[in-house]
Amino acid sequence: MTRIRLLPSLLLVSLLLSSYAIPLFAAGASSSDSSSQTAEQAAASTIETDTGPSTDAPAEQLPPAVQLEPPSPRPLRQPATDTPPSALSIAPVRHSRGIFTLPDDDIQTARFVSLYQSPGGQAWLRRVFERALPYSAYILDRIHHYAVPEELFFLPFIESEFLVKAVSRSGATGLWQFMRNSIGGYNMHIDEWRDDRRDFMKATEAALLKLQWNYQYFGDWLLALAAYNCGVGALDRAIVRADGERDFWKLRAAGVLPAETATYIPKFLAVAAVGMQAGRLNLAPPAGIALQWAKLPLDSPVDIQLLAEHIKLPLDTIKAGNPELNYNITPPDGVYELKLPQEYIAPARLALAGSQNLIKVYVHTVGSGDTVSAIARHYEVGIDMIVRMNSGLNPDRIRIGQKLVIPALKEKVPYAGVERAGADHDFEGSYIVQAGDTLWNIARSFDVAVELLAAKNSLKLDSILREGMSLNVPIMNQ
Repeated sequence: MTRIRLLPSLLLVSLLLSSYAIPLFAAGASSSDSSSQTAEQAAASTIETDTGPSTDAPAEQLPPAVQLEPPSPRPLRQPATDTPPSALSIAPVRHSRGIFTLPDDDIQTARFVSLYQSPGGQAWLRRVFERALPYSAYILDRIHHYAVPEELFFLPFIESEFLVKAVSRSGATGLWQFMRNSIGGYNMHIDEWRDDRRDFMKATEAALLKLQWNYQYFGDWLLALAAYNCGVGALDRAIVRADGERDFWKLRAAGVLPAETATYIPKFLAVAAVGMQAGRLNLAPPAGIALQWAKLPLDSPVDIQLLAEHIKLPLDTIKAGNPELNYNITPPDGVYELKLPQEYIAPARLALAGSQNLIKVYVHTVGSGDTVSAIARHYEVGIDMIVRMNSGLNPDRIRIGQKLVIPALKEKVPYAGVERAGADHDFEGSYIVQAGDTLWNIARSFDVAVELLAAKNSLKLDSILREGMSLNVPIMNQ
């Protein structure tokens, strides 16, 4: 099988992305842009929907594909040990640019190239280039830092369409589509406040390290990409089934690869081939400036909407830089690094130093019958959020008059305490627990709030009731 070498350098793309001057945040480039399709569905069907032809249709002849430069030889490194990626010390090794090659006799790859060159395919590529604008400069910088092939810039095109909040059918999330169980060792965290799989900086670092490690292990970039899609273990098993064969195209021909992986490589090669020739093919990326991001360490929570107002930066720009945040408030525990355009770091530091009120909160004074769970439900926040915002708080032991700080995630009226019938009554009656009783059905029977019933009996909402135990309850009027 002969190979045709891709265009030499992705620097063309970088120059095109920065050759126009527009407002700081390009319309349509917001990370809040979402799709009704999952990332996997979009990657598999978007181009076909736009252009009509299907890659599964039989073909009698090869569709016309872009004519590219002839191949040049490149050395392969020996596979590394199976040291986990997180523990591997990556030493940048210089590659010749444009090392990926297009097979000139593969029907599926040629059809993908034809699709991406079509009017619908080019329109799709323009949209994805536009969404890439906020992140392209950072990703290109890290690609050059690790000296990996520049074509890897196009991997998020097929992974997520550069939708930073893309979620696949299997739950893979973010630009680089990480699963929850694949983030260990990459300083990525998932909790109620954030999902670092959507952090474009952390996810880019993790993806490039993973791909670099895959390459060192398999000694071939197509196999490194295939392993990124199906997993190192699955690819190892495929190689074993093919009697040790380590050529992607022969593995595909042997039918040992997962179906998605067999299509993944042709699709990536086609996107990279067309994308790398954006200028030559008159596929100009949209006018815009690739943002230069910098990190601002925070040691206390900040409301990014208030910060945006202080430094006169569009909130959508801050959200684009910090899409991992689940709320407009940064995490309250530990150090969080807020990402801002470089020129806004100094104004933000001044705003943080000169103001003690860059976070919206509600302050609630505990009254009789109040419980943290009832307060949390009223303000629509998690109990653990309240605990984290109030150092040393025991949610099971709050006292009347105690002040609680509640993050203002939504506009809410102040919590007025339990106002249902029976709230002001003395609990002078008693009730013997029957088989099958719960705090909730007993509270409904006596027309009181379950939180109040629990508090009056020194119970938690998840306390187990024992048959025969006596509970304090209001005396019902006959």
